[in-house]
Amino acid sequence: MKLKYFIFFLLLFIFFESTSQEQENDIKVNSQFWGDYNVKYPLKKFKSISGLVGYRSISPHIYDNILLRAVYNIENKKSLKILKLEKPFINSYHLGARMNYIANQNFKDSFEFRLMQGIKFYIPSIKAIPLRNYIRFEERFQKTFDGSSWNVGFRFRYRISTVIKWKNHLFEFNKGIYIPINVEFFLNLKKVDRFNDVVRFSPGLGYKLNDDWKFELYASYHNTLNTAREGNTSNDFVIRLRIFKSNIKKETLPKTEEEQLKDLID
Repeated sequence: MKLKYFIFFLLLFIFFESTSQEQENDIKVNSQFWGDYNVKYPLKKFKSISGLVGYRSISPHIYDNILLRAVYNIENKKSLKILKLEKPFINSYHLGARMNYIANQNFKDSFEFRLMQGIKFYIPSIKAIPLRNYIRFEERFQKTFDGSSWNVGFRFRYRISTVIKWKNHLFEFNKGIYIPINVEFFLNLKKVDRFNDVVRFSPGLGYKLNDDWKFELYASYHNTLNTAREGNTSNDFVIRLRIFKSNIKKETLPKTEEEQLKDLID
């Protein structure tokens, strides 16, 4: 069974790459491959740190993008008394930083440093389909190594994510296939020189190996404003492989089905 899914993913990737090579050298319609390795470590109670190491490439091959990200996560266990809610509305707070090095093929390389602050919360949803919202504000600092000065931008990001179980589980979901889906919108308050995203739609297929490891493969559509000039948008078709390693100890108390599904949402 595992071999069948592996062969399917491999054939999908080969098809994706072969069709991308036939396109003209024009990034207005392009294909991309993204891969990242994600880790998470506990700190004090209700606090953790997570990290990401990633690689991204595009066809036609005009750049390679290497990125690092670190985020400090704070779980919120307090609810505002005036709302009279049993559980807090905001589930967690996030503070982080990210660095990108873009190795360009046809012009000078560039670098981006990014700061981010965000919150995550859930809204009432269909039974067994949790909807998590992630609102994030980013300060972006870009530098091209051609003697130009730093370029500064600001934007909001809003992402709504869910997972759908592949089949019913009588007991805890500790292994198996699930379907992650997310949609993300970007509001660029001040654009930077490159990579001003507009919208992303990302359906995928995930597999939880155990409490420590899970894998997700996405076939996504992105619309991106590649430069600060209006109208210079592209349609990006992205295959993304994500690997997750968690070092958070499993809780001894049993979880509801909804809580188990929420744990799968990145």
